[in-house]
Amino acid sequence: MKLERIQFVHFRNHESLIFEPDGGVNLIYGLNGSGKTSVLEGVHYCALTKGFVNAHDNECLSSGKPFFLLKGVFADSYGKKTEVNVTYSPQEGKQLTVNGQSSSSFSSHVGSVPCITFSPADIAIINGSPAERRRFLDNAICQTDRGYLDALLQYRRILQQRNSLFLRSSGSGPDPEMMDILADQMALPAARVTARRVQFVREILPFLRQYLGVVSGGEYPSIEYRSSFLPPGFAGSPDQLAVHFRNRIGQKRHEEIARSQTSAGPHRDDVVFYLHEREIKKYASQGQKRSFLIALKLALYRYFTVKSDEEPICLFDDLFSELDSQRIDSLLHLLVDSGQIIITATEQRTAPAVNTMSIQGMA
Repeated sequence: MKLERIQFVHFRNHESLIFEPDGGVNLIYGLNGSGKTSVLEGVHYCALTKGFVNAHDNECLSSGKPFFLLKGVFADSYGKKTEVNVTYSPQEGKQLTVNGQSSSSFSSHVGSVPCITFSPADIAIINGSPAERRRFLDNAICQTDRGYLDALLQYRRILQQRNSLFLRSSGSGPDPEMMDILADQMALPAARVTARRVQFVREILPFLRQYLGVVSGGEYPSIEYRSSFLPPGFAGSPDQLAVHFRNRIGQKRHEEIARSQTSAGPHRDDVVFYLHEREIKKYASQGQKRSFLIALKLALYRYFTVKSDEEPICLFDDLFSELDSQRIDSLLHLLVDSGQIIITATEQRTAPAVNTMSIQGMA
């Protein structure tokens, strides 16, 4: 997948801007606050209907303007074009149009324009809470597996219903029969989500090892998925795993009532990253963590390409920060064969097969 053209109107500090990148590596450079990241964010909106820096839609609206508009034109590997329009106004909210057809479901668009992002804030995937790592898994898998997205949405909906039982219950506690009914309904989507996450971890690890070997000079990573109900070494079907989920929920009945929340399921799981069998979060240096994160995002590129037979667009914000010149050169050499990539940097950097442009010159 490649971005051919994107138009910005009243989006952050871009009053009016048209960006037409090359099909390979594109480097946008300029001072901090000049709008480089906003270009990436606009592309991300067209791909996944939201910004990648977790900003609210109204924060992306230029000051004093009534709306923002993003118009992106993408082409897949067969030349088929997809035109995506995203508009937002405080009165009407966010609206999505794909190839001229209005879409009421943002989730149905996920995966149509595969997209991978990197930003300094992504260090939270390593240093942050388990929720950050679960979000990483969900964002990656949802773009390549529609069934996973459906199971995840179903699980979250039933989880919300079950947790609301605790909030509405009186001093006698929630209705045990209703707790069991909802636990039964949650079991299969919980099993499908967990099984797919475990499969993802297993499949991406070889790519991670390959890229980290280049980026960091030979460090050896591993990944562990820690489930709140998955038995050690389990290799059965989702139907069989659903039985384990239901049993685990039954074992935690008293704990759930005491804590007023569902105590087992994918929403309680975590991923642990290791370098040389030592947990990265606890023992790795900042440089090691950053190199690991870059390699992880490049591994996603390979994973997406294998799974969907379509190269994702890579949006890398401030990619070269904290890297020395030798490592930057090695990384650029690696990126040349990685589809369409849009990178932001504070300084101009020239390299073979890299399209370099100033953000000031684009405005």
